[in-house]
Amino acid sequence: MGEKPTVDMDFGSPHMHRFLAVFKGPEKENLFRQEELPKQRRLVFGLCAFITISIPMFMLSDFMVVKPAPWDTFLLIQRLLHIGVCLIFLLVIPHVQRPSTYDALLFCTLFVVFVLLELGSFTFLGDYALYALFDIIIMLSLYAAGILTVKLSTIICLYHSSMAILIVLTLKELNVHDQIMMIFGYTFTNGAGILLSITHHKNVRQQYLLQHSLREKTLQLKNLAYRDSLTNALNRRSFQDHFRDIEKMASRLEQSDKSLFLIAADIDFFKKINDNFGHDIGDKVLLAFVKLIEANIRPVDKVYRFGGEEFMILLQECSMDTAINRIEKIMQLLNSGSLGVEELKQPVTCSFGITPVLTSDTIDSVCIRADEALYNAKNNGRNQYVVDTGSDENPQ
Repeated sequence: MGEKPTVDMDFGSPHMHRFLAVFKGPEKENLFRQEELPKQRRLVFGLCAFITISIPMFMLSDFMVVKPAPWDTFLLIQRLLHIGVCLIFLLVIPHVQRPSTYDALLFCTLFVVFVLLELGSFTFLGDYALYALFDIIIMLSLYAAGILTVKLSTIICLYHSSMAILIVLTLKELNVHDQIMMIFGYTFTNGAGILLSITHHKNVRQQYLLQHSLREKTLQLKNLAYRDSLTNALNRRSFQDHFRDIEKMASRLEQSDKSLFLIAADIDFFKKINDNFGHDIGDKVLLAFVKLIEANIRPVDKVYRFGGEEFMILLQECSMDTAINRIEKIMQLLNSGSLGVEELKQPVTCSFGITPVLTSDTIDSVCIRADEALYNAKNNGRNQYVVDTGSDENPQ
């Protein structure tokens, strides 16, 4: 969150660029724009739908302000063109996938809308004040909504203001005082609008940075809560919190020839290692053991440290033969001394209890079954595995 936020809303000046900066570089800005695109699409879709519905309502009162024929027909055509442009925009905008396409589409649509507004102004009677008021409301709304970048909003609004002022000065019968007030109104609107737009764009980006930072902190805390501090393996809490996902996977695989397998693992004579060589060496053994397991299972498989020298291994979407082969390979590596702890002269071995995760299993039933298989492996002389195929009935 310590970022001093760069944004595509500068006007080319390095000083303006620093004033408007929110992100450090264009990558963050592009990521922000892409993430915000669905929200922007929904916003402009709603605004355009509202305008499309509102235009027929304005048409009911057009007779009060329009010049005599043929101007009324001209205004009717202008209103219908407005509706047509809005309908086309409503059809296209939901399919836009890139911010650059969104900017181009919205800018071109607004340009056509403003041109039609300017053409419509020719049809009104001499009093231009009400029309100018609508202009000011539209431009301030455009600036404040932040639906375009500051740069594009400024370009489109300055263009429209210039055309409106030109129409006032050349075609409307206003005295000098009213003309000056009209020019001042448009100028003030653009000045205030640019400030509103800058403020909006900076605020939404700063809010994005804050939310992004909070999400990262939350993930970090979650990672700490779900990870063993010594080995960085997942812990018992992680297994418990995600067991519903394991149940869903087991249900999904019920009709296939593959299953989930839970394997209880316990390092043989680990207490003797701690007693004879010290806890530092014991910690090295635990770290090396987890690395060995992770190196010989797939990324989708999981290793959980349940406590002390006891671990649970979850193998996903594999057959019983595959699960056994993986455990046999790990046992061969352990027996060959591949753990790599220099202080130990003898290989470190491990006992395993293998069981499938059944659709009827609870977290307790499958763990008990894996533990019982492990217990049998220990009783049979250690350094071996025992398979418990289970049954599709809950233990009583």
